[in-house]
Amino acid sequence: MGPRVIDATVLDLFSGTGSLGLESLSRGSSLVHFVDKDIQSINLIRYNTENLVDGVPDTGEYKIINSDVLDYLEFCKDIKWDIIFFDPPYKIEEDIVRKAFDIVAEKMFTKEETLIIYEFFFKREVEEEIKNLKMVKESFFGDKKVIYLKTLNK
Repeated sequence: MGPRVIDATVLDLFSGTGSLGLESLSRGSSLVHFVDKDIQSINLIRYNTENLVDGVPDTGEYKIINSDVLDYLEFCKDIKWDIIFFDPPYKIEEDIVRKAFDIVAEKMFTKEETLIIYEFFFKREVEEEIKNLKMVKESFFGDKKVIYLKTLNK
């Protein structure tokens, strides 16, 4: 197990299996929201949380949300996220990604220190998608690229 993340609020968008949110819970996050529109993914996240989280003492709270990411982001409020994972399907349309990042950049659910972690296929051109955010770091893992972003206006 890696370093502990104490009291972090984590938003896991395009959750898929829920692995990023589950890892966050295992490292001490106080709250994780898993968001995915695919019912198979939602069922898998439910299964994984029931088998890996429920009943483990001192595990943070979590919520599994069956929703389109853009719809969720439009109505998301009341929680200031410390970490936002953004791991969409590789073949997602650029317009959807750009709109999601534009919403994140303009909404008030981030803090000055909020870290947005975007994972994508390394050949994808993302400059237009992330134009309203500031890149602070990038990493490569095989055919994946991960960039770490912050909002510009905070």
